[in-house]
Amino acid sequence: MLTRGWIDKHAVRLDPVTYEPAAADAARLTALDSALGEATVVFLGETNHFVHEKAEFRLWWLGRLAGRRPLVVGEELSWSDGHDVARYLQTGDEAHLDRAATFGGTSHRRADRDDRPAGVFKASHDAFPTALFRAEQARFYRGLRALPGIRRFFGFDIDAPGTGYHDIRGHAHHDRSFWGRIARVPGESVAGEAERLERALAMLPAGDSALRADLAAAITSLRYAGLVSDAADYEAVRPAMAYREEAMKRHLERELRHLADGEVLVLLAHAAHLAKDDAGIQSQGVGPGGGLVPSLGHHLVHDLGLRPYSAWMVYGGGTDSQPLPDLPNHAAYPAGSLNSQLGLYDQPLVIPTAPAAHGALAEPAGIGQMYNQVIPVNLPAQADAIFFLPSISPLRA
Repeated sequence: MLTRGWIDKHAVRLDPVTYEPAAADAARLTALDSALGEATVVFLGETNHFVHEKAEFRLWWLGRLAGRRPLVVGEELSWSDGHDVARYLQTGDEAHLDRAATFGGTSHRRADRDDRPAGVFKASHDAFPTALFRAEQARFYRGLRALPGIRRFFGFDIDAPGTGYHDIRGHAHHDRSFWGRIARVPGESVAGEAERLERALAMLPAGDSALRADLAAAITSLRYAGLVSDAADYEAVRPAMAYREEAMKRHLERELRHLADGEVLVLLAHAAHLAKDDAGIQSQGVGPGGGLVPSLGHHLVHDLGLRPYSAWMVYGGGTDSQPLPDLPNHAAYPAGSLNSQLGLYDQPLVIPTAPAAHGALAEPAGIGQMYNQVIPVNLPAQADAIFFLPSISPLRA
């Protein structure tokens, strides 16, 4: 258990409004910055996607890195929408954000087929706080655009079906038969559309790597839709979650191949996707990989040998905007959870975990996340630091 004395000795206190570190804690930032400087990848793991304070968590850490090292930023956002965000970051034109499906863009939809979820995710899809989510994400991207040294941005998640056509048509390719093969066929099924695009992919030479990547992402989105759309309950989505996790790994591996010397990869995602070691998290429900394949973070660390610096966002209480109607959106964590322990503090804190590895955090700690799930985690093995917020609040316009 983290005692007040231990916190006072090790934590960096932040201003509740500006998130500026307390001057008295400046020396503690030296060790933090040194550890960040040695990482080959930085994991910024949020425990809730649907809170106003998520942007502050992300920008605080990105601000520590920006200007010191050139950054390549990847987000748990669809591949195609990531292209739209990258265009915004280059130009400052928010019309690119409006096109993104996650933020309400509809140009990808077919008039002859409804690709929206019909099973367990239908209610959350219909209730998704699109306008609020877009407003919060736009606020974050404005902050990201203002930082020095951001080289590239990409999304590594699966697209909504159909979003990839815009990106595919933006490439130059001389073979007219290829363009004929990617033309939509009226009345085709999701599976039929995927097969048509797979035939088009087979036509492309290996040298067309960017076009191949966009076309492969479009195919992946259709195959995923076929797995998840009619799933009747959360257990039934396990194969889809495994497929999604494997797709995210492929997207990350492509970006790693394009990483230049000196560039640092920063990944923004739910903390469970960015686990350093899946064995140290006693997952509940249907989490990353559906319990069938390792998480993205585990793959990067154990299969690819990357050395991450990982920070997790943890909060004491509050209310979020998560859209699943059968799950709670008001935080209520039991006594003994790390959230409850830290909830005694009324200001944001950055807490390094290494000094607690053999004492205050020697045993697994219960970490509360969205839906009030409390997951036992060997925290020092997963996160190098905790970014604690006393309370979170719903998304804002």
